Amino acid sequence: MSCDRNSGVRKLLRIIVTFAVRAEFSPWRRLRRFKRVNGNSIYLSQSGGDDIYAVVTGIGTRGTREELRKLFDRPVDICVVSGLAGSLKRQHAAGTILVARAIKRDKTETVMTSDGSLVKIATQCGAAAVDFFYTADAIANSASEKMRLGQTADAVEMESFQIMAEAQRNGVRAVAVRAVSDPVDRNLPLDFNRVVDGDGKIGWLRALSQVAAGPGRLPGLIRFGFESSRAARRLGRFLDEYVKCIATEATLQLDAARTEVR
Repeated sequence: MSCDRNSGVRKLLRIIVTFAVRAEFSPWRRLRRFKRVNGNSIYLSQSGGDDIYAVVTGIGTRGTREELRKLFDRPVDICVVSGLAGSLKRQHAAGTILVARAIKRDKTETVMTSDGSLVKIATQCGAAAVDFFYTADAIANSASEKMRLGQTADAVEMESFQIMAEAQRNGVRAVAVRAVSDPVDRNLPLDFNRVVDGDGKIGWLRALSQVAAGPGRLPGLIRFGFESSRAARRLGRFLDEYVKCIATEATLQLDAARTEVR
């Protein structure tokens, strides 16, 4: 965020907020007016004159890598990597909003670091700050796998590292924020690695075939759907407040700059 000290007018922001799938984005979309600007993957809204782009990347960023790069080709002030995540710690219950100070990934020792001021603003808006998210190459379906990953991170997802890296390459301040969809001690009701298609979307016919083959999965699937929907609603409310807080912080920075000039 920056301001023009000569004009005294705050620079309008261009903020990108990413989601893996539309179901994660839908609750926030209902809270404010987003319009599609590129098929089903990129949406635009405005908040106090600031441009807010919502990007649906596909699970593992399989769906819109090129579109995301094009967005970063234009000036961007802030990138918020958001969506749902699996808990890796018992204290992070379903529905909890987490903000990560840093992100790890499979098969690399490189760590992506969130912007410190954006982490601070997120905590002021109600998120719990944690040390690490873990960006996995595959969905962690079992409680045993989540507990193993919990030795080094607080939540697991599949997109944050890649998007943070793209933001870093373009000199964009970024932060990773997630809502917990499933607790650490619970197996997922389906093998979701067999459900996700090549574009990073959920193939519901594949999901239904697993349910048909094992009807005992249905109660767990219903519970998972309920908790995921609740987490997405909480995320939407958080994000709506968060972008307002970011704009407020920009205004405070402008006021501080005016005071310094005087």
